[in-house]
Amino acid sequence: MKILLDVMGGDNAPLEFVKGAVECIKELDNDTEIVLIGKESEINEVTNKLYNKKIEEISDRITIKNANDVITNHDTPTDAIKNKKDSSMCVGFQMLKDNEGDALISAGNTGALMAGGLLKVGRIKGVDRPALCPVLPTIDGKGVLLLDAGANTNCKPLNLIQFAKMGSIYVNKALGIENPTVGLLNIGAEEEKGNLLTKETYPLLKEQKDINFCGNIEGREIMDGKARVIVTDGFTGNIALKTVEGTGLTVKHMLKEELTSNLFRKIGAAILSATGAIKSLKKRLDYSEYGGALLLGITHPIIKCHGSGKAKDVKIVLKQAEKFVKSGVTSAITEAVKED
Repeated sequence: MKILLDVMGGDNAPLEFVKGAVECIKELDNDTEIVLIGKESEINEVTNKLYNKKIEEISDRITIKNANDVITNHDTPTDAIKNKKDSSMCVGFQMLKDNEGDALISAGNTGALMAGGLLKVGRIKGVDRPALCPVLPTIDGKGVLLLDAGANTNCKPLNLIQFAKMGSIYVNKALGIENPTVGLLNIGAEEEKGNLLTKETYPLLKEQKDINFCGNIEGREIMDGKARVIVTDGFTGNIALKTVEGTGLTVKHMLKEELTSNLFRKIGAAILSATGAIKSLKKRLDYSEYGGALLLGITHPIIKCHGSGKAKDVKIVLKQAEKFVKSGVTSAITEAVKED
């Protein structure tokens, strides 16, 4: 297996991505390789700075694919894909298309990653639209897959039905949850609630024999574990995703303020810290612990790593990519869509 890692995208490129790859390679299967895609000179500078070695001296399972250009967050996605063919992201797309890699990870321009996945790598035949799918924290720690989280701002009922099927396959095969429940994100639990899209989609989801539909899910129920897959359009899903992320950061900030506001609370915080409770809570609230956002519906796995990701986040996403490939999710989605 060969995992392609775009080391030039994101706020901490390339240092944290190279560091994450080096730290992770021993934790991956012996037949898994990592290809670092980016400016070879900069990658060598990083490895020399961190380890005083060349990358080939660190591991024979990590190699470099040179790419002289970078797609930035200021670039227009489709223009960048067309004009920056020697960018690390586009080189990764081409390698996927040519079957020179099994999965691509990037923390770069999200719009460009989605556009390139669609235009350069291509959809699975029968999939109308790919979906961006992050796994969010839940109370029980098993997580919930939210799709779409921003790839398609306008959707049809057909898209949400396909999202439900693709999401169910991923959660079953990659996360090991049998017959996962599927919820429709809505403004109320009643079947008749919602806008035209949700009202038309609800009865169609009920009719699907290959998904375990559990009804409407309100925003406050996203993280309670009632549904393991939540489907919605990309506009609503992106707002829900950013709300969950912001809430987690706010809770951590408020917790820190409250626990350091006076001497007695500082003493209590020290006791809680000693027991590991605070660290455990922060980890449960950290969405990056669940990996990156998948672009489901593309012929090869593409994963969006968080733009501010550090080495530990890169390690998590590398392991996620390996698990994704081994689980055969893409093949299962291809077969499911073919049967429809």
